[in-house]
Amino acid sequence: MRVFWLHLRTSPARWALPVLIALDLAVLFLRSRYWVGVWPETGAAAQVPAYLLGPLAAGAAAWAASTPARHRVHEQLGAARTYPATREAYRLGATAFIFIIPYLIGQAIAFILTARTFPPGFALWLGYALLGVFVLLACVGLGWAVGQHASSTFGALIATLGTLILIGLLARWFHFVVVSGRSEMTVHTLGLGLRLGAVVLLLAALCCIPVRAGRTRPYASALTVALLLLAGAVVATPAAELREPAGDRAVCVGTSSQFCIWPEQEKYIPHLRELSERAEALPDSFTVPPRLNAFGVEQFWAVDPHGKVYLSLDIGPPTFYILEGSPWSYAGDTATAIMGATFEYRDVDDCAWYRMTDTDRARLEGLRAWLESYLVGNVLPDYQTNAPAEILQAWAVGWATAELPLPEQFAWAESEVRELRGDYCGS
Repeated sequence: MRVFWLHLRTSPARWALPVLIALDLAVLFLRSRYWVGVWPETGAAAQVPAYLLGPLAAGAAAWAASTPARHRVHEQLGAARTYPATREAYRLGATAFIFIIPYLIGQAIAFILTARTFPPGFALWLGYALLGVFVLLACVGLGWAVGQHASSTFGALIATLGTLILIGLLARWFHFVVVSGRSEMTVHTLGLGLRLGAVVLLLAALCCIPVRAGRTRPYASALTVALLLLAGAVVATPAAELREPAGDRAVCVGTSSQFCIWPEQEKYIPHLRELSERAEALPDSFTVPPRLNAFGVEQFWAVDPHGKVYLSLDIGPPTFYILEGSPWSYAGDTATAIMGATFEYRDVDDCAWYRMTDTDRARLEGLRAWLESYLVGNVLPDYQTNAPAEILQAWAVGWATAELPLPEQFAWAESEVRELRGDYCGS
């Protein structure tokens, strides 16, 4: 152990620790703080820096791995009394440890902030935390493999850029990067276990490659197998998967109109209770669904014409999302559900929406914008879109109406509903 700390104290990467810690915390806190108070979101937000620290760790690992070649000390190391695998393990472990420290500090700070309320779902946080550890170890292993077979400067550059490009490609093709810990998702347990096992085998194989030439073939074969296992674990298993329905664990608020969420989303109960009260206070001309579910709380599966089973959102209660904690995300979904129930969009036999004019379509958009703003609390939205000018103008009318006294808002909304339904639904 004393040798390990010696390598740790003499590693040039140790001087970068303050910068690495600052980078990790900057990535964590310069984003929205919506993740505080929700365990899966906390774990996911704190593991995002691993995808940036990883390429840096790969470059540093490549540089450290090439140290014997750079200083031409192969013969001296070969005459040492310690085993080559032991020496390699000390150097590799010290490099990995230096880059895991900033990551663990970030996770610890995030943990403390959410642990103040300690909501349900702690196991979900742990899965995301381990997923970030895997990313860092995998990048260190890949960088070390490059450094053992390339010159120091060139190898470090190739390792950094290579892992950065590789992460981007894996994120595009295999959903490798996880940036949000939505409550309906969880880290794939089997996939995480396979990935951690494969990366441990990779690191062990890298340590077993001897420094002296002439005996590398068996170890090179082991390294190849370890790399293939790592690639197979990443490609064959997803990073995250859909959880089982919440069932009896769902938490519902409201009376005549209930909003049901995952237990891990208890942070949003006060906001959803207020939204439910606003929805129930709408004029009688509006139809509010008796229940709305956060995505995944209840799951209804259907079969397409080709026999493929898929998760259907057209069956069961309307669904809403809580995206980055924004009230506009679930208020918008709720407004869409209320508009659909009020105007019976799905009932094509009773309503002739196919002959709607552009003017009335703009009125419908304005009504929806008002309803969304009313449900949030009569404020302007926290998002921007590239919608056509006529749609933006209709939304502006709805948002401006939401600033009027409540009786005037309701009178305008009832008039719009009555006229639009009268024109296209006959009632």
